[in-house]
Amino acid sequence: MKRTIKQMEGEEASRKRPSSVVVGITKSISACKRCRTKKIKCDHEFPSCKKCARINKPCVSLDPATGRDVPRSYVIFLEDRLTAMMNKLRECGVDPEKVQGNIPMTSEDNPCDIGLYEESLRTEHQVPYDNLLAAYLINKGSSMRQGVGIADDEENQANGSCSNAPPKSLVGRSAELDESNKNITAIGSIKNNASNSYLGDSSGIPFAKLVFTAVNFRPDSVEEESDEEVKQRESQYADYSNAEGTSAFEPLWLPPREVAKSFVSQYFTVSNSQLPVLHREYFLKKYFEPIYGSWDLSVSLASDHTRINTSFKLPCDCEEEQDKEPWYDFWKRGYDKEENIVLPYKYQIPYFFLNMVFAIGESTQVLRSDTVRVVSFKRRALQFSKALNFSPNRLESLAGTVLVAIYSLMRPNVPGVWYTMGSALRLTVDLGLHAEKLNRNYDPFTRELRRRLFWCVYSLDRQICSYFGRPFGIPEENITTRYPSVLDDALITTTNDDIVDYSKMKSSMASSKVVALAMFKVRRLQASIVQVLYAPNGEVPRRFSDLGSWRYEIHKSLDNWFRKEVPKTYKKMNSKFNTEFFTLNYWFTKSMLYGLSPKILTLDDYAFDVVYDSTRGSIDVFYKLCHNSKINYTWVTVHILFMASMTYLYSIYYSDRGLRDGRKMAENYSSKFLYVLKSLIGTCEAAKNCYNICKVLSAAMIKLRFNGDKTEEDVTPHYPQVISSNSSPIDVLEGTLEMPKIKPDSFDVPLDQFFYELERVTLQSDPESSRTKISEQASPQFPQVSYLPLEIGGSTDMENNRSVHGKDGQRIIDMVTQITTDSIWNEFFNKASSSNGFIPGDDELNKGADSFSL
Repeated sequence: MKRTIKQMEGEEASRKRPSSVVVGITKSISACKRCRTKKIKCDHEFPSCKKCARINKPCVSLDPATGRDVPRSYVIFLEDRLTAMMNKLRECGVDPEKVQGNIPMTSEDNPCDIGLYEESLRTEHQVPYDNLLAAYLINKGSSMRQGVGIADDEENQANGSCSNAPPKSLVGRSAELDESNKNITAIGSIKNNASNSYLGDSSGIPFAKLVFTAVNFRPDSVEEESDEEVKQRESQYADYSNAEGTSAFEPLWLPPREVAKSFVSQYFTVSNSQLPVLHREYFLKKYFEPIYGSWDLSVSLASDHTRINTSFKLPCDCEEEQDKEPWYDFWKRGYDKEENIVLPYKYQIPYFFLNMVFAIGESTQVLRSDTVRVVSFKRRALQFSKALNFSPNRLESLAGTVLVAIYSLMRPNVPGVWYTMGSALRLTVDLGLHAEKLNRNYDPFTRELRRRLFWCVYSLDRQICSYFGRPFGIPEENITTRYPSVLDDALITTTNDDIVDYSKMKSSMASSKVVALAMFKVRRLQASIVQVLYAPNGEVPRRFSDLGSWRYEIHKSLDNWFRKEVPKTYKKMNSKFNTEFFTLNYWFTKSMLYGLSPKILTLDDYAFDVVYDSTRGSIDVFYKLCHNSKINYTWVTVHILFMASMTYLYSIYYSDRGLRDGRKMAENYSSKFLYVLKSLIGTCEAAKNCYNICKVLSAAMIKLRFNGDKTEEDVTPHYPQVISSNSSPIDVLEGTLEMPKIKPDSFDVPLDQFFYELERVTLQSDPESSRTKISEQASPQFPQVSYLPLEIGGSTDMENNRSVHGKDGQRIIDMVTQITTDSIWNEFFNKASSSNGFIPGDDELNKGADSFSL
């Protein structure tokens, strides 16, 4: 029988690729790449525009996020590619219809093997390609129920345990968030290869060959520190690691009232004043009073000169019937009698916030705090992170996540601050906190909470990314949210109907919000510096004629901030917040602005002076904080101080400023940063390694720079100056630090071996370089060698040395991305190992995943 024309047309259509027979797709969303490049009008025809088809050119689009070529329609591209591969298989003698994966297409295919996606098999690597995201999608696709919650809710109700289960109305979207968070936490808990992690350019300025040699210089006399004090400190980190995984853990334990009040007071004075995550009266009413009862008004919560508002009312949707007896009293009786106590559901979120506040409050003095107790507080809080995820108030969920991020900055944690902040940023955008126009839809109190939470997340994001040179989570151009109100929390209530917007209100009452506002503003300055000087495609804003005029303006703004925005008295701050943190940010920002960067590969004399002063200023502040046991960060402090120390030695090496100040000055500042780094050994793994590197490098630098300077008289240390925008000193800080003199470190390291290693490294990298002897006597352990041209005494040609500095600029910037990698990244991403070899096993990681919401 002859085939009809219609049958022949159908057969012809079946042989064509899907892209040629698609119905309903005639145009793409945007112009194709070629038309866009040529700046000509694209007709958007599909699968190829007429202009590309006319000259036989591929018609593709551009991905706006990555700038890469992408198909005009990705779905059609995949279908087309699949058809091509199936035809290729047929040519090779393989029937593609018999090739089947795990997901069936027809009822004749093999059923899906659900076991491949079970959580229990995750550790046996049976998830295809270790794909955590695929497992999550399949698990959620098979378990989600429209309008119902999760199976646990039904099971709890069947067992009659309603009092300890979240209400059914709270389960749904929160369950999805909780499951997603577990998978992201699992990713964040995987031990990283530090060399594969990205460390950006703004994190510090070492100088290549000396630092490279010092980092790789590991003689026994340096690595095996004989100091008993150091060994005792190292055991503290072992205690920290053991506390993270010990089974001897009381999940519902509470500190006595007086101890609890001291931790809460410390938190509000040191942490919440900078990052006002918690509204004071809201915290007391919703979290503190249900557990401990009424607050003692004689104890200050950043309220030294004002009174706490005892008449504060919770929003209507937060009000719950309070028990006549605080939970603490009930718990204490049962605890003393060793009864089995079950925590009611309504107390789970207060338990989370109270324990996180306890952990942060005690961690504000890391050199004095009880390490095991701090870890226990954090672990108790994270037990109830699921209850936080299921809260109908998503601002509450965000506040809890930010508290965990703050803790992760202060101490190593699982998951690390990078992943925790990633979750906080996504939730911030999801809630639209960055957009001021959305705030108009809320009452004045909620609007105020939204603003302060946004700026807390912003400040943390800018702080972390400025320290470590990473891209910002929310671009600056997308931010329109106003600063939060500077009113004291006692005046920000839920019942004042006469106030439309708290940010527009002013009061003569002292408030700790001035601290937060000053911190927010300096973070914006730091963000501007990172965007222009350290971002690969950063550009000077158009309103400035060149880089110099922009830097002049930023310098002027920074000095203006330090003079006018920073509160100077405790009375104005309404608390005893340590103003040294403002000074530290001032010096750190100056170092960023004038140090080496991808945009500035050589420093002039003025820049060297600023970097020299600013790094000494940072060292002075860290030394004073350490001496007074006021340091509140561990691994972050190690990183910043290490970079400041490297940059200080770098400025001595390439400029004559250090030579003018003399050997005693260099020894004094070297002793200071070594004192601080040594004191931090035991708080994080990075401290000892950075201490050893700085000890070797500072000893070598002093010998090289001041070689033969045996009769120099003692030089009285003078402290750095605040440099004004017109390049002249203004406020001299000399004498304000009142620090005790410390004995210069002996620097007892085998320098001959160091110089021998330095010679070997340099000969391998530059065999034609000229060499000059530093010493006439070689080490008896090594052959006599002629050292590098690093003897920089009074007779050295500084212009020659400056030339070397310019040529080495890019290598220095490249090398900084590797210097602290091995030491820092375990703390930055996660705390996956410790000095005693502890590595969390599956149980510990599962605890982290179950107990923390990302």
